[in-house]
Amino acid sequence: MTSSSDLVLERCLDTMILVYALLEGHPASSVCQQFILKRSGWSTTTLNILESYAVLAKVYGVDREGINQKLNQLLNAPIVILPVDILTLQEALKVLHTLASASPSALRLDLTDSVVVAASLVKGIGCISTEDANLVRACQYLGIQTETPFSEEIRKQVSDWEEKYLPQKGLPRVLKQVYRWLREQNEEIASAFWSQTGNGSHLP
Repeated sequence: MTSSSDLVLERCLDTMILVYALLEGHPASSVCQQFILKRSGWSTTTLNILESYAVLAKVYGVDREGINQKLNQLLNAPIVILPVDILTLQEALKVLHTLASASPSALRLDLTDSVVVAASLVKGIGCISTEDANLVRACQYLGIQTETPFSEEIRKQVSDWEEKYLPQKGLPRVLKQVYRWLREQNEEIASAFWSQTGNGSHLP
């Protein structure tokens, strides 16, 4: 991991840019990798690293050994991993309150995104790299610059790929996660479960 004293912090990475850069065979992979390589002054937070692990495992089904290898490579890259300290947490709560007071319905952030914004404000980082429209709107309101590697063409490719390869949200996605866990424990039981659920379409 690179020390914050070694780099001038210019931009902060949101979780999904990290996830796409670490995935293999995804239409956004090379785009996000090149986007990161061609820029400098990168940072992200410890919470984003943990969320990346969860998304890669639960949503994209990457095996845990592969995730560990990818994230360890990331931790050795020239990127500053910002700790989520008390000052950052206080700023994150302030950000959430500010956005909720301004527009409860239009300016919504989840916890991880609020921490990215807070870390950027605390550290004086002027730009957040993201493909999340909610985060972009919040940053615009707060006066934080954003950038994205996504063109409209890439967004469509990502949407088409994920509709084809990812289970639907809700019950199908939950059943897929259960099936993946069962496969790690017992292949025969996993196959029976998958058959009884209609390949993840309904409860057994």
